[in-house]
Amino acid sequence: MRLHLLAASLCLLSVATAGPALCVDDPGIFGSIEVAGAARKAARAMKSGSYGEAQSQYRNLILKDDEFCFGFYESSRKLNHWDQAALALEQLFEKKPVFRDKLNLEYGEVLFNLNRYDEAEPLLKLALAKVNEPSIVSTKLKTLYAKSDPPELPPVKGQVIIAEKPAPYVVPSRAVVDAENVNENTEEALSFTNAFLKSESIVLAEYKGYEAGDHVGYFDPPTAQYKIETYLKGPPLNKALPLRYEFRRNLAGEVRPADWKWSPALMPAKGSKWIIFIPNAVPVAGRFETFHGAYGRQELTDDNLDAIHKIRSAHQGQTN
Repeated sequence: MRLHLLAASLCLLSVATAGPALCVDDPGIFGSIEVAGAARKAARAMKSGSYGEAQSQYRNLILKDDEFCFGFYESSRKLNHWDQAALALEQLFEKKPVFRDKLNLEYGEVLFNLNRYDEAEPLLKLALAKVNEPSIVSTKLKTLYAKSDPPELPPVKGQVIIAEKPAPYVVPSRAVVDAENVNENTEEALSFTNAFLKSESIVLAEYKGYEAGDHVGYFDPPTAQYKIETYLKGPPLNKALPLRYEFRRNLAGEVRPADWKWSPALMPAKGSKWIIFIPNAVPVAGRFETFHGAYGRQELTDDNLDAIHKIRSAHQGQTN
């Protein structure tokens, strides 16, 4: 990042001392205009959900720098291209063997989905023993995105900037709205179909109790303890399932109701059964988060379970 800022600063300095100029491109921290451009395209594709484009870019970039293996792995994983995800991790292990012991969960999941169960089992067992440790993948991806597509420096007097013209936004008709173009902050996103498609793991679990600190608030919920009984989607997790027990459904903009007050009565009955939707099957600070908070916990009823089975059948081969 310091190299990138230095290069950008030199570019701006030339503007200030030599009059108007145009900084068309910058090799940045990767030391190559071609690599920097491809990395930027890949990062923006990932952020926009264009995983196929991102995968194509990262596939070509992994020979340039081992950091791109994380992008190739994540884009392949999002596409359920498990053979490509395996290639990404194996390429990374070959270049940096130190990562092999840090990615047992990720590699175990890949092998599991490739039906290489004998190889997957010991890795998943090792991962379960460290379930409270955060994954390094999210950190590596954040660093990669920050390097690939850093914030632009503010313009200085005399600088000429050519910006890409953004594509016009067209509001889709109701007939073509689907899980990918639904606004996450609307009630429309609260559907079983979205919950199914956007969750890496879906389980049936029994509520066992909760843990709470000195203060429980609307935005500081307790940890609910569940026991997994059945896996409906995703890799196997530890049977003991700690959840951040959100009271909210609209996580981005919901405000605390004026009459809301914490009480143990807000928690479910011990022994009750639930369908749990987990968008990211890696715990954060020792507990998992659920799809849209409170919406990600649905009572296990015959109707709810039938609805999930119908959705899974309709998307057979597209998801785990």
